[in-house]
Amino acid sequence: MTRAAQIGTYVEAEHDVALRGRRLPVSHTMWSVRVASRPLARAARTLPRTQVSWTRMIASRTASLPLEAMPVPCVDQHELRERRVKADFQRLESGEMDEEKEILGPEPSYTKVVSGYELFTYENDFPLDYGSTLPGFQIAYETWGTLNEARDNVILLHTGLSASSHAASTPENTAKGWWEDFIGPGKALDTNRFFVICTNVLGSCYGSTGPSTPHPLDETGSPYATRFPVLSIFDMIRAQFLLLDHLGIDQVYASVGSSMGGMQSVAASHLFTDRVQRVVSISGCARSAPSGIALRYAQRSVLMSDENWNRGFYYGPDKAPPHKGMKLARQIATITYRSGPEWEQRFGRQRRSLLRDGESVSLRAPALCPDFLVETYLDHQGEQFCLKYDANSLIYISKAMDLFDMTDEALSELGETRMLAHGDDGHLPIEPMKHVRPRTRPHITTIKHPGAHAYVPALARGLSRVQVPVLIIGVQSDILFPVEQQREMAECIRMNGNPNVMYYEIDAPHGHDSFLIDVANVGGALKGFLN
Repeated sequence: MTRAAQIGTYVEAEHDVALRGRRLPVSHTMWSVRVASRPLARAARTLPRTQVSWTRMIASRTASLPLEAMPVPCVDQHELRERRVKADFQRLESGEMDEEKEILGPEPSYTKVVSGYELFTYENDFPLDYGSTLPGFQIAYETWGTLNEARDNVILLHTGLSASSHAASTPENTAKGWWEDFIGPGKALDTNRFFVICTNVLGSCYGSTGPSTPHPLDETGSPYATRFPVLSIFDMIRAQFLLLDHLGIDQVYASVGSSMGGMQSVAASHLFTDRVQRVVSISGCARSAPSGIALRYAQRSVLMSDENWNRGFYYGPDKAPPHKGMKLARQIATITYRSGPEWEQRFGRQRRSLLRDGESVSLRAPALCPDFLVETYLDHQGEQFCLKYDANSLIYISKAMDLFDMTDEALSELGETRMLAHGDDGHLPIEPMKHVRPRTRPHITTIKHPGAHAYVPALARGLSRVQVPVLIIGVQSDILFPVEQQREMAECIRMNGNPNVMYYEIDAPHGHDSFLIDVANVGGALKGFLN
């Protein structure tokens, strides 16, 4: 490009900036382009006086305009990290942004768990709801407390999507667990009274069989990758109860879970009505809503469009995981885990550069990279997570969440699929409907108005087998599992004549992550219910 053309380009840019807010005829914009083809002085002689003065002003300012693109150090850092990941992602430490620790606020403790758990191995074929069969599996689990002589003090703790079995520290693994403040002597899950068992769900990557596990029928020992079968929440529960059988445990004092774990706790009571004595569902649901499905689909989409994903076959010494896609997926997820009011309190509209050096003009200039503190927070969360968890596990488990639906129509469809594939193996998710007792008293009325969801009667019928005491907790600021989902679940269970439904609604600012952070409210309600 000639110097005249460069000047013309910046003249046009400055023309737009200088006249911000004024709408001019098209000829004025075209004039700035034509100037590029001849010297500015010559152009000025042919223009009106107002345009001559404007041209001289622009000509005097073009010398200070940059000819290079704005630097984007975040892209440089990402490209460097991509090269490091490809070089040796097995030993790469994730999470390097420590400089803003003081503004990050309360955060759950998630670690990449590679040891400290026990393994249960099931060596028989394991039929799955959607027609496939696993040739055996392993389940990683950890325990806290002491199993009593009657073996009836068991709390089965279910995890969220990306959590490991490491819910609290143990002598084998002293790192803080994701529910550290809820498990222990005198805490919500009181280990002086209860024997707590937490498993890493089937399909995950922290010790249990999942897509990253070597395929037992592959002679090369390569991982399943996308040859791993689609799972249901019910499949995860059946695997957990096979573990309980192995441990000689027949009765579960309470099935406790949050988020996806809340789905599992309800599914456990539905499948094993005679073995589960209580149900706790925190920020969960009985039917994945379209909004939640859409949010998880967006995460899978950005992940699967990363070229490193390679249709799921990214394992091996000469390959690298989809770091970029995982980071973006986690950023989307983080937006759904927290709330706008909390971020307003923590970050507001503050910019990172102004905190570092308020006197520097260059640092005050807006950046294309993370600039607002909320942007740096999302960038930190994405980078911290992207190499801790297996991308295929995220895809498979989030899909299992989407498929979860406790309406009787959905259960019947799933039962028919399982029946066609495996026959009546005693593990169908539904059976002929029994007589439903009439509702004894009103509870929550928000879903009883004329605009109530049409699926509510079907959901009530699907939940008819949940006749044990139930605790349901919802959080008003939760956008991933909106509080209406917990309200309708409590209402539907009560509609079936179950009088022992306790419902708490928490006004906490932390959104969906409140179940990990709000020890006083969540832990207090849980402890009271179990006592």
